[in-house]
Amino acid sequence: MDEVEKLRYLAAHTKAPRAPQLQLLEEWCLNNDLKKFRRKLHVDPDIFASLIAKLENHPVFSNNSNNPQLPVSVQLAIFLNGVGHYGNGATTEDVAEWAGVSIGMVYNCYRWVMIALLQLHDDVIHFDPMELEDQEERDRAKRWVESRSCSEWRGGFLCVDGSPFNLFQKPGWHGEGFYDRKSRYLLSAQVIILPHNLRIVDYVIRVPGSLHDSNIFSRTRIYRHPETFLGANEWIWADSAYPSLPWCMVPFK
Repeated sequence: MDEVEKLRYLAAHTKAPRAPQLQLLEEWCLNNDLKKFRRKLHVDPDIFASLIAKLENHPVFSNNSNNPQLPVSVQLAIFLNGVGHYGNGATTEDVAEWAGVSIGMVYNCYRWVMIALLQLHDDVIHFDPMELEDQEERDRAKRWVESRSCSEWRGGFLCVDGSPFNLFQKPGWHGEGFYDRKSRYLLSAQVIILPHNLRIVDYVIRVPGSLHDSNIFSRTRIYRHPETFLGANEWIWADSAYPSLPWCMVPFK
């Protein structure tokens, strides 16, 4: 009985066959096949390497046991693959088969990587025109805009747009409020970015999908305090869903 309790199985079982495909990521990097790498992880290899360097020393990846965790690079790849896809291609079973790990390990990787990423939030998502590093980033964005348009437009060094996060099913509480014009239940987000490298400088999330982009945009920090992001002759670019303001330019209305 003691042996049975230790094993927790009354009958022998066979492991499900898994052929991991993680090694393809390294192969794509060596062959400079960035399109396939981005399709799977939604980041470039250099950004992937930078994330590993920022995360690998976080204590959540150390369990001080005889069974060490998976390498941080593997955990991050599992996490990016999962959060970067939606629908049938994002099931835990599919991610587990792709990585050659158990379903439980996939959940653990999601949790550990998310904990480590949240610790970096304030160090990564910020923008202060008074800081030298952000001033240099702003100037690079302006040069990028000018190179793709004209010198008169270089003052628009930020962009805003909405992004939906689909929900698995209709929420049980006030579910109609999450129903958008495209017949989906979702949460809406607004993201303000630098156009040359897509760096996020401000965002708002957790808003029901039925609200209009302009309404959600009014909840962002840049809308309430534009002077903390923009100086004289500076503005952000937006599409026709947004209001025309002295600091928010809508080219086509």
